[in-house]
Amino acid sequence: MDNFNDNRTFMKSGFDLPERDFISDQERGMPPPSAAKTTDGKLKIIDLPAVDKKTVKYNDLYTCFNNRRSRRNYKDKPITLEELSFLLWSTQGVQKVIPAYKNTGHITLRPVPSAGGRHSSETYLAVNNVAGLDKGIYIYMPLEHKLALCHYVDDLTDKLIYAYGGEGYYSEAKWFGRAPVVFLWSCIPYRGEWRYHCEAHRLMLLDIGHICQNLYLACEGIGCGTCAIAGYVQEAFDELLGLDGINEYIVYLAAVGKVK
Repeated sequence: MDNFNDNRTFMKSGFDLPERDFISDQERGMPPPSAAKTTDGKLKIIDLPAVDKKTVKYNDLYTCFNNRRSRRNYKDKPITLEELSFLLWSTQGVQKVIPAYKNTGHITLRPVPSAGGRHSSETYLAVNNVAGLDKGIYIYMPLEHKLALCHYVDDLTDKLIYAYGGEGYYSEAKWFGRAPVVFLWSCIPYRGEWRYHCEAHRLMLLDIGHICQNLYLACEGIGCGTCAIAGYVQEAFDELLGLDGINEYIVYLAAVGKVK
């Protein structure tokens, strides 16, 4: 029960509690962390098509809300680069950069809200079947609206299936491993900690929920489907993406494909 109580307390706001008082690195005058990861200059960069509202097939917002479901059955058909561009923009695209003011750090305005504009998440993609892209692991560059190819992966489908549930889940996880693309959201905790100290972690998880809900609605708008996954083999996904598991680690993922 103690663990339950600790977790229940974690879900509550502590900004008004004297015993949880803190001085953040922002208040100490420490420089803010960058708004997005800096990619290796040696990585292959892929320009994404400009986001065009013509990509959206169902513009009725009510229909998108009403039809939203977790969908696991996908056609053996590639997602177009235009569709992927729209999904990335809908979830983490940068619409405007507000310059730093009084040690706030640069604030980026995006289609999703984020506590203090910190946007602690990075978007990675495990690509199986996207027109014009090789199979492999990519990272989204939100400031430039581009993709960078991180690395190729041998047996990507099998590794996704294992990371989904470990040994014994192969049959259950086939749909996931074969999805045309899997969105993988990491967290860089210091982006939130810099401003909100020990209160940051609850806020960062809420932020990632906003991101995934936008993916659900954006998928419905273009005739695709998605299914979010919050239970997985942590070390397997961190290793697949080359993350250290401390300063950056996977916290949420979602498979995407054309709906049958």
